Amino acid sequence: MDPPQKSDYSAEYFEKALAKAHISPNLSVQSFHIEALSQNGENFCSVIYRVVVEFRKTADGPLETGRYIIKDLLPVVAELGTNEKTMFEELLPAMGDILGSAPHSLGEHKLGADCLLADATNGKEVYVLEDLGALGYASMDRFRGLGLEDAQICLRKMAQFHAASMILCQQKPELVAKLSPSHYAEGVSDPFAQLIVIGGTEYAADVLSQELPQIAKKMKAQIPEEYSKRIRAVVDPKNSAFNVIVHGDLWVNNMMFDRSNGNAILVDFQNCFLGSPAIDVQFFFYTSLQLEVLLHQQDALLQHYYHSLTETLKLCGYTGSVPTFEQLMAEMQRCLYYGYYAVACELPICCASPEASSDFNLNTFDNKQALETKRRQLFASERVRQTIKAALLTFEQQGILETP
Repeated sequence: MDPPQKSDYSAEYFEKALAKAHISPNLSVQSFHIEALSQNGENFCSVIYRVVVEFRKTADGPLETGRYIIKDLLPVVAELGTNEKTMFEELLPAMGDILGSAPHSLGEHKLGADCLLADATNGKEVYVLEDLGALGYASMDRFRGLGLEDAQICLRKMAQFHAASMILCQQKPELVAKLSPSHYAEGVSDPFAQLIVIGGTEYAADVLSQELPQIAKKMKAQIPEEYSKRIRAVVDPKNSAFNVIVHGDLWVNNMMFDRSNGNAILVDFQNCFLGSPAIDVQFFFYTSLQLEVLLHQQDALLQHYYHSLTETLKLCGYTGSVPTFEQLMAEMQRCLYYGYYAVACELPICCASPEASSDFNLNTFDNKQALETKRRQLFASERVRQTIKAALLTFEQQGILETP
């Protein structure tokens, strides 16, 4: 199936979205300009467009300009189904209301882009969103990773997202129940996940087999049965001391910064599910932090996250049992295997250089030779090799590479 094209969109399409968003049934689009944004090595599941629309809310109203983003999921992804429509239409607005009810001391409580239209019909899934770039938000450097200060800003926003979801679970559990479970709830079963996860782990083990032969041997001994079992146990909410709505893909590219105000915001909610907050924290740590921060600042960052989580719960009037820091630490240990998965399988993709990203797309995973070539290029990164090696030594000390 071919990816979505610019020609799929018309003035009538944007009129539908804007009329609904502005509650203006007579809104008319005068003109629009649409351009595809680069997706290679960044957006494997969708095509992203930036749109500038000129419109009038009424026939004699003033000419207004709006800037938007279209996220058009690739057909193969849309057919599998995601939780993004439910998040944009129901859960995120409810969570935003929860944060908005808190005093101003909470700071910026916006979680993500406003969604003007969520269209999931005929095997397609399309979202028209406000352009966060027009609001002053910008992407971060995924190739270098985050330093301590930037990581703290990201973790504060993550904590607000998690805290609001805990309150939503308490107030409107029927909404949260609409979320499908993690795509790893049945282990690493679908073909795409096997390419990314199993294939990625095997490749990392091969790369490090000379330097870390015993660790590489242990890594391969877990594939596929033990690996799948361990991932399944991590994402099962019944195993968590406390649960939140997990974003499921929190790394540098799925957070944007407004540096003038020291705020972060989240993007891409297709992988959300109910589970341990440590899943998001571990994934963020092992895909997004600079190595020195990862090795020496995890405890400080976790304290910062916990303070932000409990502060948000308090300010928003949470009446449930507030998790203790010891419970959070226990969850971090229980979910450490997710950090292992993140660093071995996702980090090489997440911090791909511009050169490595130039011809990297979903089709790469369908071509065995192209994927092998791309993995060699990804693992040529010094950050990838050093981070994976350092992480594996830690995981070995923690005993998570053992097979019963």
